[in-house]
Amino acid sequence: MEQRGAPALGCTNWKDSTSVPNYGYDVPDNFYFGGGGGTFGTPLGIAALLVAIILTLFLQRKYIVVPFLLAGLLVPPWNNLMVAGLNFHADRLLLLAAWVRLLIGGERYPDRLNTLDKVFLAAALTNAICYSLVWRQFGAVVNRAGFLFSALGTYFLLRSLIRDKEDIIRVLKVLAIAVIVLAPLLWYEHMTQHNAFSFLGAPDSVAIRNNRVRATGPFGSAINAGTMGVMLIPLFVGLWWSRPDSRLLAAFGIASSTIMMFASQSSTPVMTFPAAFLGLAMWPFRDKMRMVRRGIIVMLIGLQLVMKVPIWFVLERAGGLFGGSGTHRAFLIDHFIHHFFEWFLIGTRNNVNWGWDMWDVDNAYVGAGVMGGLLGFILFLAIFVYGYKTIGAGWRMAQGSEGDARLIWAFGAALFANTIAFFGIVYFDQSAIAWYALLVMIAVTKDYVARQQIARLQPMAMGVPTSVASGRTLGAFNSHYKPRAQ
Repeated sequence: MEQRGAPALGCTNWKDSTSVPNYGYDVPDNFYFGGGGGTFGTPLGIAALLVAIILTLFLQRKYIVVPFLLAGLLVPPWNNLMVAGLNFHADRLLLLAAWVRLLIGGERYPDRLNTLDKVFLAAALTNAICYSLVWRQFGAVVNRAGFLFSALGTYFLLRSLIRDKEDIIRVLKVLAIAVIVLAPLLWYEHMTQHNAFSFLGAPDSVAIRNNRVRATGPFGSAINAGTMGVMLIPLFVGLWWSRPDSRLLAAFGIASSTIMMFASQSSTPVMTFPAAFLGLAMWPFRDKMRMVRRGIIVMLIGLQLVMKVPIWFVLERAGGLFGGSGTHRAFLIDHFIHHFFEWFLIGTRNNVNWGWDMWDVDNAYVGAGVMGGLLGFILFLAIFVYGYKTIGAGWRMAQGSEGDARLIWAFGAALFANTIAFFGIVYFDQSAIAWYALLVMIAVTKDYVARQQIARLQPMAMGVPTSVASGRTLGAFNSHYKPRAQ
């Protein structure tokens, strides 16, 4: 199975054959279908992976996320086991071990799929089906099978493991530990041009642009490393807000994520940074968000009226300011819109001929359309729509607990940071694990708040239906949010 090969939702493993012409050079088959390479691993990388797999198999259910997240983020995916032409990278081997552990333990998916779960599932399936239909090659089918294994396997694994606030806090702490480990090593790479994660299997080559070293660490690119760190900042602020006893860990997490941004020397993390804090800064205006959203729309319309070019060329200006490839991203959106009838049905493989460098789909929104057609594009947007809806509903339900309300608001800030980041990035490596973890924490928000309300109300009810702030009775809560077995 090979995930790393498709723009927007997979990454690339290159080989020497070429077949897709592009302005002045060729794009390898593996960019689209993956494959190639072989079994590889360094002694330290294999040892770290084996320890994580053993812990995953024998720890209690609630602690499985600890080795899964730490090893999933820190062990480079270049550690790979090739079986019958199928690539099982480090994150996939961890995923297999975790699912074996759950199945042996008799675990099952909690109660039911909610709307966000269903939208995520539909978006992934649409992407895989459309991509396979566009290319009509066995390699594309294998590639998308790998994508589904990684994306759906990781999302629903975390959905099974993250069920309540205790699980969420544990995940936030593990993510904080991960960035605390990553930050000094990325900064070391930035300063010395040596990737310390090469001992774990990452390439020791260093990316340099405009005479600046862009640290990648165990990730596929510096942009992914920096952006993943920045998008986690609101979650660490939420940890600070909701758990006073974890504030030191949260503070180190925030500082480490900031260091990752500077070490990456990439414009997308720098643009995501203010978006993350803007989302957090909206807390005092939480009761006026409808007015804020309308104000943003009016501002964008006004900006378009005074600009001589379409509004998405703001990315070009931002790229020039921060030293990134904003021009490419602006023209990518421009071509995406002007070639609508090429991709709207089931996607396209002709984007390489739209213009110079148009093979490089480093915009998740464009990638969703190119790979999944209009339906795939809409479903990708729907992930954000229902994510924000779920956050809003959970926040309103948590009005009785400021700590819970602030934590849920932090989820919204992190989602907003990703909303901005996806204009210049695709999580094509293990950074996607952090993205899926955020979506899962959002998905369980209403459930865990409802269960907490039930726990507070049951001692008071004494068999008498008790009204709650939302107007629902305790019986209504119990019928919709049944406690889950641990």
